[in-house]
Amino acid sequence: MFRFISRAFIPAADGEQETRRHIFWWLLIRVALFSFLLSITSYLRGKGHPVILPPLSATTLFLLGVYGHSIASVLLLQKKVWRARRFGVIQLLSDLVFYGLFVYATGCSQSNFTALLILPVIAGGLILYRIGGLFLAACATFLYGGVLALELSGWIPSYFWTASYKPPANVLVGVNLFAIYGLIFFLAAILSGQLARRLRVIEEKLRRTSLEYDRLSILYKQIFDDISTGIITTDWGDFITSYNQTAERITGYGREKILGQPFNRVFPDIRLQEKQGRSVCDFQKNDGARIRIGYSFSYLNMPVQEAQTEQTGKWKVITLQDISQIERMEQQVREAEKMAAIGELSASIAHDFRNPLAAISGSAQILTMEQNPLETLDAATFKTLLGIILRESNRMAKTITDFLQFARPATIQPEWFDFSRLVDEVIARLLQNANTTAAATIRKEIPDHLHCWGDRQQMQTILNQLLENACNAAGGGQGSIVVVARETNAKGAGAFCLEVKDQGPGIPSELRDKVFTPFFSTRTDGTGLGLAIVRQIVENHQGTIEIGETASQGCVMRLCLPLPQTPAP
Repeated sequence: MFRFISRAFIPAADGEQETRRHIFWWLLIRVALFSFLLSITSYLRGKGHPVILPPLSATTLFLLGVYGHSIASVLLLQKKVWRARRFGVIQLLSDLVFYGLFVYATGCSQSNFTALLILPVIAGGLILYRIGGLFLAACATFLYGGVLALELSGWIPSYFWTASYKPPANVLVGVNLFAIYGLIFFLAAILSGQLARRLRVIEEKLRRTSLEYDRLSILYKQIFDDISTGIITTDWGDFITSYNQTAERITGYGREKILGQPFNRVFPDIRLQEKQGRSVCDFQKNDGARIRIGYSFSYLNMPVQEAQTEQTGKWKVITLQDISQIERMEQQVREAEKMAAIGELSASIAHDFRNPLAAISGSAQILTMEQNPLETLDAATFKTLLGIILRESNRMAKTITDFLQFARPATIQPEWFDFSRLVDEVIARLLQNANTTAAATIRKEIPDHLHCWGDRQQMQTILNQLLENACNAAGGGQGSIVVVARETNAKGAGAFCLEVKDQGPGIPSELRDKVFTPFFSTRTDGTGLGLAIVRQIVENHQGTIEIGETASQGCVMRLCLPLPQTPAP
C-alpha cells in the first residue's frame, strides 16, 4: 500500500493510471471528510447545539464500515482487479450509499448534510465525464427520493424524537425537496461533465504541444551540436549561456569551463561592435596555436524581466568559423590565377612583339642595304626609319615594364609625401609626351600641401596610368581632365580619396567589370595591363577603386586609400 501511495505523487503516463490516481485521492477524501464531519458534529452536540446524530455505537460502526471499505478498495485498486473506470463507478456508488445513510441518520429532510450527495455526482462528471455524471445524478436523485419516502412513511430512527426533529407537514414538502435536489444533482452533473470535457481537450492539446516541444528541443540540440559553424550565445550581462561542439573544437576551450563566464574575458581577441558585419581576427586557442577566425553576431529578441532596465545589455548569438584553411586556399587560388595571368601575358607579349620586331627588322634591313645610308638616303627617310625603330623599341620596353610590374609587384614602402607636387611632376612628364598632348588641359583641384600616405613610386605609377587613359579618352584637343584629391573621414577612419575625371565617351556599364582584367583593352596600341596594375597597387594599399560617371558624359576613376592614425607632418 505504501508503494501505491508513493506512486500517487508521480506524474501519470496514461489515462488509465491517471484515473486510478483520481480514485485513490477520492478514497482519501472520503475517509478524511467523514471523520471530520462526524467529529465536528459530535463536538457541536456536546456543546448543546440542536444536531441530530446517531448514538455513539452506531456512529462508530458507520465509521468502521467507511474505513474498512476504503482500505479494501485501496488494496483492490493496487491489484488492478477491475478497470479504472468500472472501479470508479463502484466507488462512487458506494459513496452515494454512505452519504445516503449519513443523510438518513442525521435527520432525513432536515439533515444538514444533504448537500454531500452532490460530491459523488461532481466526481463522477470529472472522473467518468458527462455520462458518468448523469448516471450518478440519477442514482443520487433516486436515493434521496428513497430517503424522503422512508421519512414520509414513518420509517425513521427513534432518536429523532429526542432531538429537534419535526416531520414534514405533508407530501408536497417532500416532493418539493425531491424536485429541488434532483435538479441540483443533474445541473452539477452537466457542469462537471462539461468542465471535464474541456479539461480533457486542454490536456490533449498540452500533451501534443509537449511532444512537439520535445521534438523541437531534440532537433535544436542536434542542429546546434552538429552544425559546422561555432555558435555561442550570451545573456544581457554578456555571460555565456550556450556553447556548441564546433565552437569547442575551434577555440579549444571545454564547454564546462566556458559556460557562465564573461565573453570578453574568455575571448578578448573577438571584439563585438554594432554594424560591423563579418569580421576576422587572429585567435589564440587554448593550446597556444594561433588561427584565423571569422565571426559575426546578432541580437536575440529575448523577453526582458522587470528587474532589468533599459541600460542593460541584450542577448547575443555569436557565430565562429575557422578560416585559416580557407584563406590558405584563397591565397593558392590567387597565386594560380596570377600564374595563369602571367602565362597569358607571356603569350600576349610574344604575339605583340611580332609587329614591333617586324617594323624594327624592316627598318634595319633598309638601312643595312645601303653602304652609306647617311649619304644615299635623304634626311626625311632616314629620320622616319629611325623613328620607327625608336617608337617600336619604346613600345616593347613599355610592355616589358608593365609585365614585370604586374608579375612581380614591388613591396610597399609607405610614407607621407606632398601629393600636389607629385601630380605636378606627372602632368609635366605627360605633356612632354607627344602621344598625350591631344588633351586640351589637365586641371587639378587639390588643397595646398595635401599629404598622402602610401608608396610614392607606386602612386606615381597610378597617376601615370589614369592620366594617360584620360588623355586618350579625351582626345581631339577638346576635352579637359580634372584631378581631385581630398581627405575624408568615414565610419571613424580617415581615408585619402583621388578622382580623375575626363570628358571622353565614358565606359559602358557592361565593360566596367572587365577593364580591370589583365589584357583587356579597347585600344589597338594598349597592352590591357594599365588598369590591372592600378587595381593591384590599390589593393596592396588596402584601398578600393571604382568607376563612376560625370555630370556630362565622361568617366570618373575614383580610388580611396586608408590613412594611418598618425597625422601627416
